[in-house]
Amino acid sequence: MSNESPLSSPAAAELLPRLVRGDDQAATAVFERYVERLTRLARSRLAAKLAARIDPEDIVLSAYRSFFVAARQGRFEVQRGGDLWQLLVEITLHKLYRSAEHHLAKRRSVEREQRAGETSHTSLSLAGREPTPEEALAAADELQTILEQLSERGRLVIELRLQGYEHEEIAERLGCNERTVRRHLNEARRLMAARGGPNFVPAAARKTPERSARRRSRAAEADIPASDAPLNWNDFVLLEQIGAGATGKVYRARQQSNGRQIAIKFLRKSLVGNASAMGRLVGEAKTVKALAHEGIVAIHGAGRTPGGGLFLVMDLVPGTDLEKTHRERPLAVAEAAGWIANAARIIHFAHEHGVIHCDLKPSNLLVDQGRIRVTDFGLARRLGEPQMEAAFLAGTPAFMAPEQVDPCWGIVSPRTDVWGLGGALYFLLFGRPPHVAADVPSTLASVVSQTPVAFPLDEAKTIPQPMLKIVSGCLEKRPADRLASAAALAESLAPID
Repeated sequence: MSNESPLSSPAAAELLPRLVRGDDQAATAVFERYVERLTRLARSRLAAKLAARIDPEDIVLSAYRSFFVAARQGRFEVQRGGDLWQLLVEITLHKLYRSAEHHLAKRRSVEREQRAGETSHTSLSLAGREPTPEEALAAADELQTILEQLSERGRLVIELRLQGYEHEEIAERLGCNERTVRRHLNEARRLMAARGGPNFVPAAARKTPERSARRRSRAAEADIPASDAPLNWNDFVLLEQIGAGATGKVYRARQQSNGRQIAIKFLRKSLVGNASAMGRLVGEAKTVKALAHEGIVAIHGAGRTPGGGLFLVMDLVPGTDLEKTHRERPLAVAEAAGWIANAARIIHFAHEHGVIHCDLKPSNLLVDQGRIRVTDFGLARRLGEPQMEAAFLAGTPAFMAPEQVDPCWGIVSPRTDVWGLGGALYFLLFGRPPHVAADVPSTLASVVSQTPVAFPLDEAKTIPQPMLKIVSGCLEKRPADRLASAAALAESLAPID
C-alpha cells in the first residue's frame, strides 16, 4: 500500500477528473494513496469509550463510498493534490463525528425514557448501590431545599440537567444562551457547596459506576504512586466553579491549613479512573513544578478525592484571560503585540527547559495585574520524547498546528508553539482563530490542507504590514518555514511592543 505523502504528489489533483470519467484505476489510486493515513486519523480522534463501538476502518470505507458516489456525480472540484486530501479528511471526520453522535444520542435516549421507579444511569454514576429509603428521602429533601432557593428558570435548568440534557440543549429548550445555563448551574453548585461544608465533592470528583470504574480505578492507582498525589482532600473547601475545558473543570477553593484561596483542577467525571487521562494530569503537575517561572501559573501538587479521582492545586490568578479580554473591549495593536511578546518569552523559557506547551491559545494566556501568565500544560511534551506514528491527537482544533493533526507535516517541536502564539496573536488582531469552520471535522480539514492561513481583508487593512508579516511567519504550514523560535517571535514584536 502506498505511503506517498499527499503533500508531495502533484499528480493527486489529476486523479479526480479521471475518476469522474469512470477510470477505475484512478479510484484504486485514490484509495491506496490515502486509506492508511485516513484510518490513523480516524483512530486518533476516537475517545476510549467509543473505540470499542466504532471501527475506524468502517468509517473510512463509508467515507470513500460517499466520496466516490459524489465524485462521479461531478460534485467536487480540486486544484491541487493537497485539496483532494483535505476533502477526504473532511468527509471522514464528518462520518466519524456523526457516528459518535449517534452512539451518544442513543445512550441519552435510553436514560431519558426510563419508566418511573427505575434506577437511571445518572443515579448509578453517583453511587455503586441502590440507596436505602431513608437515603432516598434525605436526597429528595436536600434537592428540594436547593431548588426552592433558585429562580423558576434556575429550577428548570437543574431539572433538565438531571434528565441528562447538555448545556446547548437546555439553552435551546428554554430560549436562552449557554452562559445563562452555566450561571444557574453554578448557583446550584454554590448552594450545594455551602450546605455540604468541607466534605462536599463536585461531580467531577465523585465515584463512577461500581462495575465500570473499579477496574479502571485499580489500573490507574497501580500506575500512579501515592507519592505523586499526596495532598489531603479534607484540607480544601470548594467555593465556586470558575472554568471548564475539554478534559477538566477548575474551581476556586480555600485551603484550610493556611487560609489562602487557590484553584483546584479536576478531570471531567467521564475521565475519572481513566489511567491515561490521570497520568497526564499528574504529568502536568511534574512538568510545571520543573518550570519555576513567575510567568507560569504554579501547581503546588496533586491529591486524590474521596471518589478516587485526581485533583491539582494551582495558583488562583485573579485576572482574566486574553480571550475574555478581547471580547470585552477592542485591543490596540501595540497592546496585543506586548502580551504575545511576553508570552513568547515565557514559552522560550519552557523550551530551554525541554518542554513544548502544545495547547497555546488566548484562553490559556492569563492577564494578572497587567502581566501575562501561561497556564494549562496538560498536553505538554518533552523535547526528544518519542512520537508514536498514531500519536494521541489533542488540542483545540481552531488553534492547532498542522503537525499536531497529521505527521506528514513533520514532528511536534518548539515551532509548534510558535504556531500557537501566532494563532493567539491572530485572534487578538482579528477576533477569530486562524481556522474557522462550521464544525470540528471541517476545521481539522482546513488545518491539514495546503491552503495558507488568510487574513480577513477588511480588518487587515488597519493592521501595520510588519505585524501582518510576523503573524504570517508564525502561521506557515510547514514548520521549517516558520519563525525559528519563540525568542525570535518576541524579538520581532519588540519594535511594535
